[in-house]
Amino acid sequence: MLIFKKEKAVMKLIFRHIDKSAECVQATVDFLTAYIADSHSDSTEAVQRVNSLESEADTLLREIRDMLYSGAYLPQIRGDIYRLMSAIDGVSNKAEDCFDHFHYQFPEIPDDYATDIDEILDLTLECFSALQKGLKAYFGPKDKVEKVRKHGMRVSEFESRIDKLERELTARIFKTDMDKGEKLHQRRCLRKITAISDATEDAADQLQWVSVKSIV
Repeated sequence: MLIFKKEKAVMKLIFRHIDKSAECVQATVDFLTAYIADSHSDSTEAVQRVNSLESEADTLLREIRDMLYSGAYLPQIRGDIYRLMSAIDGVSNKAEDCFDHFHYQFPEIPDDYATDIDEILDLTLECFSALQKGLKAYFGPKDKVEKVRKHGMRVSEFESRIDKLERELTARIFKTDMDKGEKLHQRRCLRKITAISDATEDAADQLQWVSVKSIV
């Protein structure tokens, strides 16, 4: 039947979108890790890669939307799937936004903060990886709800650890003798990074909702 062919086509686009978003997050974290170690490192190749990956993710989302509009999946779940994929796309948007902030503003990150930020970046990758596993469980074989729930809990665990590190580092920033403007700038840099895991948790929440609705 035509509807099943369309569903298979959408599924391929969905998996490509998930993987492309993961690549975008990975490329951003790789750049940030190098930047924290040496803010003068060449980012020419990185900016082309991150912008290209985010653009490809946007294009795939539009293709998914068009396929859903053309009749793929039952009407009652099309909106849920599109909202879920839009939430995932929001993660790569935040990754690109974070990349652009560091690439164009060249903030000076004190060495004292490097270890904390590196840990946040590592957890950011773990956080998105858990989401990625949950997504592939949802769009995979049956008996997926418990797997989605397990991976969703992992996303929340990683995001909570990032929140804790963010609060602690924020407190340290505002206890320094830097002028207020520099403190606020350092805080904004930190928020740009942690916004990626915030968006990841939002996508995981959307995934949990879609998964729960699929229970018969």
